[in-house]
Amino acid sequence: MDQHLRYKINAPHIVHEIFEDKEAAIINLKSGNYYSLDPVGAFVWSHIDAGAAVGEIVQEVLAHYESDVADVRHAIAKFIDALRAEELITIANDGDGQAKRQAITSAANGNVAKTPFTAPALERYNDMQELLLLDPIHEVDETGWPNRKQEN
Repeated sequence: MDQHLRYKINAPHIVHEIFEDKEAAIINLKSGNYYSLDPVGAFVWSHIDAGAAVGEIVQEVLAHYESDVADVRHAIAKFIDALRAEELITIANDGDGQAKRQAITSAANGNVAKTPFTAPALERYNDMQELLLLDPIHEVDETGWPNRKQEN
């Protein structure tokens, strides 16, 4: 996987929240599926959302978790492939998110004990699919909820 590639959240039909316990919930309003991410997955997701390149994400994971570079690269590539397969992220264009892009700086230093690395996990659920697809938010245009699409 190209380490210089950047991805972005596939908005507007993807909504997400990262919780204090470092887990994340993601809802695909287009498919009605919802997802959970473990702490490592939420860590990677937050860096994707911040505009980090794949190589930057790998370096941040290595700064916070104990593992070898090859294992982390492989796990991150597999995780990104899973996110793309579910249409949760897309490749960012050069101009995408320039204003949003945040500096990625490591909070870890030599004094911080690293946590053992586990491959990020994406869990998909579809038990509320019918309810999520019935939500009237699907009948809106780019002006957003609660404005409904104008019938022509």
